[in-house]
Amino acid sequence: MSVRYFETYDVGHVGRSLEKLHEEVVRFKGRIEVTRNGCDDCCVLISKAELDSLEQALAILSDTDGVRAMSGQIAQLAASVGAAPAGV
Repeated sequence: MSVRYFETYDVGHVGRSLEKLHEEVVRFKGRIEVTRNGCDDCCVLISKAELDSLEQALAILSDTDGVRAMSGQIAQLAASVGAAPAGV
């Protein structure tokens, strides 16, 4: 499992350090929360690879037929090695 990190920075810091932050996010697949004084809203800087992974996971989870098929395959595999998966 890769090490992931999550940092929070003020928008002023991000503006001055965007190139370095970009490099860190891409290299470590981390996330950077960007805040602003006097504002409760924030945004998150993530790598394109991380976004692609999240979108793929959402697509898989939203495809109930696909999830059922994967669950069936996992159950068959578990049965073939003598282990019963939880909830099946």
